[in-house]
Amino acid sequence: MTRLLKHGEGLLLGSSASSFLFVHGETVESEFVPTRPFRVNAGPPHAYVRMSNGNTKYLSELHTGDEILLVNTEGMLRSATIGRLKIEIRPMLLIKWLDENDKEGSMFLQQAETVRVVGLDNKTKSITALKEGEIVLGWCDVGARHIGASISSIVTER
Repeated sequence: MTRLLKHGEGLLLGSSASSFLFVHGETVESEFVPTRPFRVNAGPPHAYVRMSNGNTKYLSELHTGDEILLVNTEGMLRSATIGRLKIEIRPMLLIKWLDENDKEGSMFLQQAETVRVVGLDNKTKSITALKEGEIVLGWCDVGARHIGASISSIVTER
């Protein structure tokens, strides 16, 4: 993206358009690769991402110049412009959760120590170290979406 992410910032991503996981930017030091504060390792093409206008898009629909929504651990929001997209095949882990609306959510993320989520204590945690039952930050909505926009309808996503 064309902005540098700060520690505590990332994207809202999910396999459902109304239940998202907070995926942290690559701002955390690692023994494996240098930090990349302009990047979030976002996941597979079918996943949704929150856009700066409040809509959602599939990752496969994103283009250079699109405005995505950045969030931080304090709930602050700002927009960022996508500078480029890198698409590659990598091993994935499936993360599942139950959100505040008792809706099941899920997200595939790259199986890498540098891909991180955020716990209730606002500390980042590598998804390779995540244990069943741990609580992580995310965002959920009620209602449904059609072509990325919120609508008044009941939709079941599995």
